[in-house]
Amino acid sequence: MRLSESPEPSEHYIFSDSRTMVLECGIEWDSLPERNPVERERRAAHRAVRALAALCEGLIRPTTFGVTRSWVDEYHLPVDGVPPRWNWWMRTPQAPPDARSRYVDPQVVEATTLDERSMLTLVDRVLDDPCEPPEGTHLAWDEMVVDHTWARLPEPDRHIGIEDGELRIDDHDNKARRVLIPLDRAHGDSWVTVPETMVWCPFLLRVDRSCGTAYPDGLDYDEFIELTIDVNWSFWWHPGEGRAMLDRAVNRVLRQGWRHAHPPTSLR
Repeated sequence: MRLSESPEPSEHYIFSDSRTMVLECGIEWDSLPERNPVERERRAAHRAVRALAALCEGLIRPTTFGVTRSWVDEYHLPVDGVPPRWNWWMRTPQAPPDARSRYVDPQVVEATTLDERSMLTLVDRVLDDPCEPPEGTHLAWDEMVVDHTWARLPEPDRHIGIEDGELRIDDHDNKARRVLIPLDRAHGDSWVTVPETMVWCPFLLRVDRSCGTAYPDGLDYDEFIELTIDVNWSFWWHPGEGRAMLDRAVNRVLRQGWRHAHPPTSLR
């Protein structure tokens, strides 16, 4: 449908480009060179999962979770080639029927729900799966991705008008207005996700390695990991209860020892 033929625009919409927050965490290895490198990987990976779980609590319902792994040298730099079964992907029954891993050749794991426990279980499987590393390298997790999500609508909020059990918002990415949004009501809350014909779920989450930006670069931190939060719908970005929900979720992660990698992006 062309914009000129569309009905009046809704107050809320799906962005054409994500609005992004980036958090980072510095990790100390306590200068213990004898520590098993895979156990170091596990410690960092568990830290990442705990941050994802804290962020999602009461706000985001993940339906897929991907983890990739790689070979790295003693300086944690990637080397040529990839381990066998390098791409692991967990899905729940609520995932879209056409949901796929963003990478090829996934090891698919089915789960009833995606929460801290199930994500930790997958991470441990990724790191414990037997494979012989090339000389001078060790196995490392590379990236964690949550790219299919539901999100809880802010209530009450004057911007939201759900009539006859329907919610319609504009989709700037596809240049469409008043698009019907899937709704799921549970325990008095309303959850939403992307319609089948569209691209952007409410949130996309990614954790990977970082060089560090907010922390001083010194001996205090031996490694950095980075959490990228892509906000794709205006409910949780513009001022209002939805933005307050996101800010509270981010504050839970900050209380775990993470920091903003860059000054918080101003509202638009």
